[in-house]
Amino acid sequence: MVKKKSPLKTFLFYSGIIIIAFLILIPFYFMVLVSLHADYDPYKTSFKNLTLRNYAEIFGLIQSTEEEVFGKEILERNVKSIDDKIARLKKISGSKEAYVAYLKNEVYPQKEKELKNIIELVIDFAGLALENREEFVLNAMKKDTPEAKTIEENAAIILSESDMQMFLNLRDFVNSAFTDEFINSQLDKIHVQIKELEQQKERILVEKATEFPFLKYLRNSLMFAGIAALLSLFFAILGGYAISRLKFRGRGVLQRSVLIVYLFGGTVIMVPLYQMAVKLGILSTPFGASVYLIVVYVIQTLPVSLYMLGNYFRTIPYSIEEAAIIDGCGRFETIFRIVLPLSAPAIVTVYIYAFMIGWNEYLFASAFLNLKSYKELFTLPLGLNAFSQSAHSVWGRLMAASLVSAVPIILIFGLMEKYLTAGFTAGGVKE
Repeated sequence: MVKKKSPLKTFLFYSGIIIIAFLILIPFYFMVLVSLHADYDPYKTSFKNLTLRNYAEIFGLIQSTEEEVFGKEILERNVKSIDDKIARLKKISGSKEAYVAYLKNEVYPQKEKELKNIIELVIDFAGLALENREEFVLNAMKKDTPEAKTIEENAAIILSESDMQMFLNLRDFVNSAFTDEFINSQLDKIHVQIKELEQQKERILVEKATEFPFLKYLRNSLMFAGIAALLSLFFAILGGYAISRLKFRGRGVLQRSVLIVYLFGGTVIMVPLYQMAVKLGILSTPFGASVYLIVVYVIQTLPVSLYMLGNYFRTIPYSIEEAAIIDGCGRFETIFRIVLPLSAPAIVTVYIYAFMIGWNEYLFASAFLNLKSYKELFTLPLGLNAFSQSAHSVWGRLMAASLVSAVPIILIFGLMEKYLTAGFTAGGVKE
């Protein structure tokens, strides 16, 4: 007798599947929606005014400034806050009298109140018995008075180190705020700050909206990931075949210890690798940095590639290779004409695995390329991060670039699907 499924269980099962699928697709839906808006505003989301302009921007099909593309809204949003700061700083630093008035009316009362509050707090926590509390507080605010020394001794016990330093800084400010030396030093600091803000504003105005070389970053990622994956696959084929077929001293130890490298995370080995490269002078040129980064990617992917291919080669009957040798094939000819065609599923799986590691890698690329400012060699993860922190980091363009960066991986999976389905478990078990 066939037991009928409960309608409630069926409903709960399919409801759970729908909810899980919905949660998984939320980020993808968000990225698509935002990438189709010229300028995404989280407080004004709607399906109106959708455009493919962001995709045209990242591919360089449109060359325009922020003002030409979106009007003055974004430009004003980026520049207005800087203009307001500059205007405010110029107003208070226009003359010594203006700055003194600013100190007297705005800064000094606030700092004085904060200092009084700290002194009152210390008095309460220390349990000091005072006849005239108000007079004691006023005297404690002055340096080198008996009251100030009493408060300082108790504050050192009650307050943390950072709070104690803040207390001392407040007291110094209150006692020296209107001296000529202090005023002149503050005015000099304000003038330097104004120059820095003006330089920042100039960079924003000069910078173009399309100053995001997406295609260059895409090409760099393809180059680094593709070359590293090919090298890793080549060495894995030779090494995996040697481990699985050849007999030599130490083969068992090598086979069992090949994955030990994964006991050390990237954050552990990154600093030693960087220091070694700097001392050898490898990172002094863009070419050296590129080669070193590819070598690191190969080191990252080679152990598991060796393990997977070595185990897969064992599943191929050795009698086939013996027949090829009898027919006159040498060792390398046997590998490339017999073993490799039979190992296509495992080879494709290993290549995609190695390619994905290089494609998504950020830590080592940031250390070897970003710290040396080799912007011409930036990969997509580095480029997207730099773009997100720039003055023109428009959400829509960032989401469009993120979506397009996933296309190569999707294409590789689609083209190699028939090999992947046969190679998912290839080399996973030692036989």
